[in-house]
Amino acid sequence: MTFLREAQAMRVEALKKQSSASADEIENRALSLVNPASGIANDYLNLFNEIVMLIEQLPSMPELMDDLLAWRPTSYHDYFTRSPLPGSHSAIEVYEQLDRAFRASFETIVAELDRQATGAVVAIRRHVRAKGGSDPNGLAELCEKGGSTLRETLEKAVEIVNHGVEGVTRHAQARAERLRAVRERAIKDMEDFYCKPLWHNEDEEDAGQKKAG
Repeated sequence: MTFLREAQAMRVEALKKQSSASADEIENRALSLVNPASGIANDYLNLFNEIVMLIEQLPSMPELMDDLLAWRPTSYHDYFTRSPLPGSHSAIEVYEQLDRAFRASFETIVAELDRQATGAVVAIRRHVRAKGGSDPNGLAELCEKGGSTLRETLEKAVEIVNHGVEGVTRHAQARAERLRAVRERAIKDMEDFYCKPLWHNEDEEDAGQKKAG
């Protein structure tokens, strides 16, 4: 049994132990699955947390290679259709009722995560096939780069899930402020360039100083 399958089996077993809970407790767990700030379940992001963990730990734990190669992108709907967690069906229903523009913002980031994750897996597989275990430093650098890139994008997804539309707006405002700062700096540099003489005439400066004296 691989690492991820063991983890999934542990989660399922934990759910079985909770099967004797009251109807109210089960409903509360179902409601807690969906983040009220966004209507999106944080548990979906575990899909990407897992691939980041696999990539980053692979150099020191080569036995994770099978799990890494077995990873596949999974849509939000498919993820919760297969999930044994209480409230999975409700999570799908809530998600389908979200504002289309907001949902599209989230899915754009998910698509980027899918692209980055599959790209990292392909690059790692090619490296291992070509060099085997003869270049551990190269593999470590590859995994570090892939994990770092994914984490950066994953932070955007976490922001949306935890803060909803506010998170999207805040991210857009921050980006606009950065662009404005860059633009203002570019304008200032341009003004300095055109206001500054292209050459410096020391004789004229000396003459001006003598005249002033």
